Amino acid sequence: MTFQIRSFDTSANTDNFQCGSEPLDGYIRRYASQDVRRNVARVFIATPENDPQRLAGFFTLSAGSVTCSSLPATMARKLPRYPIPVALIGRLAVDSKFQGKGLGSILLANACQKVSKASVVLAVAGIIVDAKDEAAIAFYAHFGFIPLQGQNDRMFLPASVF
Repeated sequence: MTFQIRSFDTSANTDNFQCGSEPLDGYIRRYASQDVRRNVARVFIATPENDPQRLAGFFTLSAGSVTCSSLPATMARKLPRYPIPVALIGRLAVDSKFQGKGLGSILLANACQKVSKASVVLAVAGIIVDAKDEAAIAFYAHFGFIPLQGQNDRMFLPASVF
C-alpha cells in the first residue's frame, strides 16, 4: 500500500482514527488543528493514496531544547553548557488497521527527513522523542535513538545520524 504524507488539513477524517492510545486518538481529533493554528506544532498526516480522506497515521514536529547534562557524556563534552536546540517528535501514531505494515517506520523516516532539511537553516543537535511505553522505546531504539540521562522514555537521535 502506498501512502501520501502531507500537512494536516480538515479533509482527513479523524473521527475513526484509533491507534490503541486514547491520548493520541484524542489529540488528532481535538487538539491538532489548534496546535497548528497556534503555531506550536506542525502536524503531518498519512493517508492511503487511493483514499485521501482516510487517516492512517500522523506525527507532530516542534522545536525544543534539552540541557547538555541530559545528553550522553560523549556528546555533552562537545557541546556548550546552555540549552541545546532540538527538534521534537511530540506524537507519532498509526491507526490500528494500518499497524504492522511499516507505516510507523515511514512516518519516522519522513519526520527525520523534514528535520534534516530544516537543519540547513535552523540549527538542531538532534531529535527528541517521548516514548510512551516499552514497545515505543524498542521501536525508536531500533532506529538509533538513545535514552537521555536518567529518562528511559525520553530518547535522542543525534543530528549526525539523520
